[in-house]
Amino acid sequence: MYIIGTVGPNISDKSVLKGIIQSGVNVLRFNFSHGNEQEFAGILKNAREIKEDIAVIVDLSGSKVRISDNFEYIYKIYDNEEIYFCGEDKYEKIKTNVGNFKNKVIPLNIKNRILYEGNHNRISIKDDTMIFKVKIKENEMIKAVTIKGGIVRKGKGCNIKDLNRDSFSLNEKDKKAIIWGLNHEIDIICYSFVENEKNIKEVKEFIDSNVNGKHRPRIWAKLETVKGINNTDAILKEVDGIVIGRGDLIPETSIEDTPIYEEKIISKVIKSEKKDLIIATHILNNMKIGKMPSISEVESVYGFIKLGVTGFLLAGETSIGKAPIKTVQFLKSLIDKYKIF
Repeated sequence: MYIIGTVGPNISDKSVLKGIIQSGVNVLRFNFSHGNEQEFAGILKNAREIKEDIAVIVDLSGSKVRISDNFEYIYKIYDNEEIYFCGEDKYEKIKTNVGNFKNKVIPLNIKNRILYEGNHNRISIKDDTMIFKVKIKENEMIKAVTIKGGIVRKGKGCNIKDLNRDSFSLNEKDKKAIIWGLNHEIDIICYSFVENEKNIKEVKEFIDSNVNGKHRPRIWAKLETVKGINNTDAILKEVDGIVIGRGDLIPETSIEDTPIYEEKIISKVIKSEKKDLIIATHILNNMKIGKMPSISEVESVYGFIKLGVTGFLLAGETSIGKAPIKTVQFLKSLIDKYKIF
């Protein structure tokens, strides 16, 4: 059973890294949406000194939508405030004048055409902690009213239901992450926002052209959209495992539909021989903020083990949580207890 710990600020402390590994983490996740190669190389060196055979995942961002790195401001957005969203290319044309706009402008890391041509009703930021209702299309931008505000800065993740990702391809940041992974002989490449087998074939082709006799990693697909879930069968044929990415699945669908989609994915994956099935994020969120785990969290872990999952991915619980070692210890104790029933 995989217990996957995500690298983050907590893990820069070697004693914490040693603690989570000794407590049960047998796979480290390097999320290339956050952090840099130099930082990750140092953590990986420390991890292999602690446990030579520790498995390592390079997690690629895929077609994850974020506030553009070209965004030069930090905005406080208030409830009921009207704002504009646009693509990076549109922002480049207007950014010298955005200070003169009546409303704040937030650029996303996608082409303006993809955003503007879609029929979107809702945009959210940072796992639904900020929510915006689309009002109209205006001046080649999306005008929205703020339902739930907060702080907006570059790099924050966004979710837009039913976004057309057909024109997206393997980006340069992900290519660099794959090269880093190959050079460091990592074990697994996890590709986010997979919607069809073409996405995986593109990753495989890039690996084939760069592996040069190096260790070849396994490939996992992270399913986070309805389209990806509907294509589970075809995707399964191309990968070694499936990750149910609940952190983005919830805002990409809805919290009430997420269990239905989870069941749909699980029922397909467990029929496939030798395919890993990982439940990611929202595992022990209470412990992330320093509280005792809830009965619903414990029941969820128990239920997933009984259904046949092969691992759990801790995200904020290890990367930024208040009790990373205790969280790992508790999850390990649950797994050891429940897998014998």
